[in-house]
Amino acid sequence: MDTAYYEDVAGKLRGLLIRLSDRLQRTDQILIAEFIDVNELGLALEQMADVLSEDEQPLSAEERSDMLAVAEQMDVGDRVSRALASCPN
Repeated sequence: MDTAYYEDVAGKLRGLLIRLSDRLQRTDQILIAEFIDVNELGLALEQMADVLSEDEQPLSAEERSDMLAVAEQMDVGDRVSRALASCPN
């Protein structure tokens, strides 16, 4: 994978983090941002999905679709989709 790929995915994750910040605790936001900063992009996405699902936070269809698209782009398996199943629309 090249630098442009990582920058693209990191940018998408940062955008999701901003969009979902009203549903994430500040400590979770900091941890996820740190994962992105150190290029642990899969871990950042999984953590975001896990935290949202633990609190059963609602997601719009667009937010869910965007998270699943990033998971597919990174080929991280179905952990994200399983976690998001707990998040109502």
